[in-house]
Amino acid sequence: MCERNFDSRRLGNQLFNLAAMLYVARLTGRRVATIGHHPYGWLDQWFEVPIVRVDNVTTDLCPCVEVGEGGHLAFHPPIQKVHKRTDIVGKNVLICGFYQSWKYTVGIESELRHHLRLIPSVSATIHDYLDLIRPPAWKGHSFSRIGIHIRAGDVLLRINYDFGHTVPQRPYFEQAMSRFLSESHGGRVQFIVTTDSLQWVKEAIDFTSIADQLNRTSTKTVDMNVVYSEGHDAGFDLALLSVCDGVIMTTGTYGWWGAWLANKTTIYYSNWPREGTTLFGHFSRNDFFPPNWIPIGGPWFPCCQAESDG
Repeated sequence: MCERNFDSRRLGNQLFNLAAMLYVARLTGRRVATIGHHPYGWLDQWFEVPIVRVDNVTTDLCPCVEVGEGGHLAFHPPIQKVHKRTDIVGKNVLICGFYQSWKYTVGIESELRHHLRLIPSVSATIHDYLDLIRPPAWKGHSFSRIGIHIRAGDVLLRINYDFGHTVPQRPYFEQAMSRFLSESHGGRVQFIVTTDSLQWVKEAIDFTSIADQLNRTSTKTVDMNVVYSEGHDAGFDLALLSVCDGVIMTTGTYGWWGAWLANKTTIYYSNWPREGTTLFGHFSRNDFFPPNWIPIGGPWFPCCQAESDG
């Protein structure tokens, strides 16, 4: 990546950058390299990421050529011809931008999943946690775990709301959870809720209440359990989503990658971003969301009601 990519972007955007580097490396017959010490923390706190590390991009990798993108939340077709560019001969290629599209994972899925294997200690911690939250009565019985991710705090601030971000209200989650319940085979479903705004989510959405409501109204008898992931960092929750049997995501790149890593049935909120906003102008639905993911709409929360609790 070019040096301006080493900003404060978090896990979701770092993952898109890694995918883009692997994608261009495949097209151009190159290997992927990055700096050894990311100023804001790198993926290898949680994932294997077996790639070459350097001390400094400029001194260790240049002469180099920068490759940019046409838009953030869309695929940039000219990149497919990057290997035909004469100016990259004998030089390293630097990826500049965000590259937020599932199409940058096409053709490199196996390699990307190899790079994103959980570190053994992280994997062990995740599975210990899953054992801890399994209802005692379910021991020895089959059940499904569905991960839910809600990004709320910062996207309901005025500046981000006006930019085009949305947070779905309760009806979206009711529909999404109901769909997983109707398709459950073992008769038991555990919903694991992850979020950057735990207290707000408990009050504004209240997944325990949703589960009670669905228990009363569902035509299919299903034993439900709801757990909130509490006291964990972003890497832990992403790893937790990655081992679930399905994912309900809201908005943003973090939930996107939790769903991609899980590689199971995914439901996403289709009323993001808001039409007519700046963010919507950068967005291509067909490029951002994989075609096999399931869209569900519904109302969103009005502006400025949430504050992130970390």
